Amino acid sequence: MGDKMLVRNLDFLSIPKEFSKVEVNIYETRSIALVYIENKGYSLVLKDNDNIESVFLLKTNIVPNNVNEHADRQDFINVIKMLLDRIYSIADIKEYEKQHQEHVFLRLMDMLNEGTDVELISEENSKIYSDIEKGFIKLEIDIMENKINALNSSISELSKNLQTTVDDIEENNWGNKIRKTINNQQ
Repeated sequence: MGDKMLVRNLDFLSIPKEFSKVEVNIYETRSIALVYIENKGYSLVLKDNDNIESVFLLKTNIVPNNVNEHADRQDFINVIKMLLDRIYSIADIKEYEKQHQEHVFLRLMDMLNEGTDVELISEENSKIYSDIEKGFIKLEIDIMENKINALNSSISELSKNLQTTVDDIEENNWGNKIRKTINNQQ
């Protein structure tokens, strides 16, 4: 008798074959690109000329045409602020000349929403595409592992509580039997 066949559906890992990318110049040769991965989220890329310095994945259901009331909005803006701080930390630039993180966020989203200067990137035409694709697959797997670990720890906690309850019940039963025995001998 052979082993049982295992079947897995990995549809949740499927990534679109093209991403929409927009880019804003921030200071001299440094820019921030925003890549939109439909139904998955975004990637924020810090670039110096064409060299990629940093890539962040943001798993969120924010869509470019509706960013105002979303719960993830502030976290998203905070990541942009972090990238801006990185750029400005090595630049001798006056405070009032610095771009504000919320304005950069809104500009990137408007560009995506209006189709302004949007570049469609794919495995064939972009170095960053496969990094983002692999990153999102890894992120999905990490999320699953976290859920499994949380579930296992809940099960373990439940099991411990159940054992304690059983022990308490047994202890009470023994205590009652001992009391009855003592009471009967008097």
